[in-house]
Amino acid sequence: MFSRLVLLSLGRRKRRKLAALGAVWIGITLLMGFLALALDAGDKMNRELSSFGANIKVEPIGAAAWGTAAPGELMEEADLSNLDRIFWRNNILAVVPRLWTSGRAVDREVRLLGIRSQGEPPYEHWNVRGRWLAGSGECVAGERAAEDLDLAIGMRLSIEGTAGERSLVVAGVLSALGGAEDGAIVLALETAQALGGLSGKVSEVDVFALTTPENRLAEKYRKDPRSLTPEEYERWACTPYPGSVAAQVQAAIPGSSARVVRRVSETQGAVLTRVEGLLHLLAVLGGAACSLAVLGVLSSSVLARRPEAALHSALGAHRLHVLALFLAEAALLGALGGLLGGATGLLLGGELVLAVFGEPMGPHRSVLFLGPLLGAALGALGSLIPALRASRTDVARLLHGA
Repeated sequence: MFSRLVLLSLGRRKRRKLAALGAVWIGITLLMGFLALALDAGDKMNRELSSFGANIKVEPIGAAAWGTAAPGELMEEADLSNLDRIFWRNNILAVVPRLWTSGRAVDREVRLLGIRSQGEPPYEHWNVRGRWLAGSGECVAGERAAEDLDLAIGMRLSIEGTAGERSLVVAGVLSALGGAEDGAIVLALETAQALGGLSGKVSEVDVFALTTPENRLAEKYRKDPRSLTPEEYERWACTPYPGSVAAQVQAAIPGSSARVVRRVSETQGAVLTRVEGLLHLLAVLGGAACSLAVLGVLSSSVLARRPEAALHSALGAHRLHVLALFLAEAALLGALGGLLGGATGLLLGGELVLAVFGEPMGPHRSVLFLGPLLGAALGALGSLIPALRASRTDVARLLHGA
């Protein structure tokens, strides 16, 4: 009987029902749109901020600070495949193995940097005049090295290493914003390994990883790992902080020391924290504004039905039954509006993400399930106060006035 009364009530006063449904629909759409944007913003901004450089640097234990480890201290390139088996493997965006060695070119001692990349510079802040090297027969000269050796794009450069000699075409000139690469000849990793007689060796690895900005727990571990309780350590290890990802990277590569590049990770963390905080604030403010609008629509709808509530009471219905009837009706309207709002909110979030980041939004199907739940809660809470007032109406006075 109760469900029948609810369904019959939904079929009456269609204009007011449609107004309430529309209010919930619009409110949930805006709320879900901002929520979808906030959920997607972290990873996408982390990818955008990777232009600052790698946030984890891996070197052999005991390597010199500027990257020229002794042959016995070099790492095995084959060990990098172990990164595919660590817990945070899906958070690793890119791995760039590098080998520093030396050679002679144009009767001068030059530094050589072997690097493995897929047809384009591995760092977004690198600016190449000409083009990036396309294979083992080409190289890119750092701008200081090109000036010192009087190199030009397209000329052939003969490089002599400790284990052989190669003639390479200068494909471009590299500007690394003052980095050590500006004074080096950059070539394919296998070419550098062959020239130095260091087959399968790398001297350092740059790791680009998606991480969570550090908080007090991460700072506590960085200052003194032994100060963490077992529960805190488990929470630290199960959160992709830069330090926890670096620890797993170090454990996966034998003989390595992985350190967090603080300048990069702290910059990324500060920007992400501020932007995500702003997005969450917008979602909360949007939700609050929509809740007030829904509250106003539902309040007027319920208060207009006080004679109906009085009639139910006069026929013997308990106040709690009258209250439950109004709340169930509002929750059903809210759930329907939330279902529609979840779908349109995903579309709105997709458009926002595309407009802000220039790429499609990731899958957030949970928003579709969250929409009806929030809609039902919003409808029930929005009609709670007016429904309480309607259920406590003086039956005799109201029916006499009707």
